[in-house]
Amino acid sequence: MNEAAPALPDLDAMRAAGAARVDAVGWHYIETLANRTQAQSGPARLLLHAKLQEALQRFNARMTTAAQTHAASEPLPSPLATLLQDMGPKTAPPGSGKTAGWPSENPRIQAFKKQLSQISVQKQVTQAIAQAPQNAGPINSHMLVLRSLGLMRDISPDYLNRFMAHVDTLLCLEEAGNVKLTPKRAMPSAKTRS
Repeated sequence: MNEAAPALPDLDAMRAAGAARVDAVGWHYIETLANRTQAQSGPARLLLHAKLQEALQRFNARMTTAAQTHAASEPLPSPLATLLQDMGPKTAPPGSGKTAGWPSENPRIQAFKKQLSQISVQKQVTQAIAQAPQNAGPINSHMLVLRSLGLMRDISPDYLNRFMAHVDTLLCLEEAGNVKLTPKRAMPSAKTRS
């Protein structure tokens, strides 16, 4: 009893319809199964052909569902795209004469941060002056820096705040540049091992 081997379905139409975009792994499974079915003969081919037909029916159902879902709604943006859109520049209304800019935080929060920064700088300068060396001469570099900080505090507190912010940034950069790398262990040479 020789039965003619069933013909394999034509996968080119599904490939052209974008089957790999719907489910790349499922599509790879179908293509691999089709290749194996073609390489077999007899009962093995009949069994693989039945599995291939079953897989094609499931895949066609997924393709139909995906096409309906895609046609019904636009794809949702990724969470990163949503975050960047929320953080990004807001568009100004046309004709307003204003340029688009980053959203600013609440003015009360800005004022609070500024006041907190000023208090912190004042405290740092007061502590530094209190820790001045007792017997330093008039041209001692430590005393000269402390005097200039005291004058800046009295004459222009805003300038002192900006100056201290720059100094803090420079200190952070210097500390980042001074990170010591762990030395590599020396590998024993071939002469010492033998």
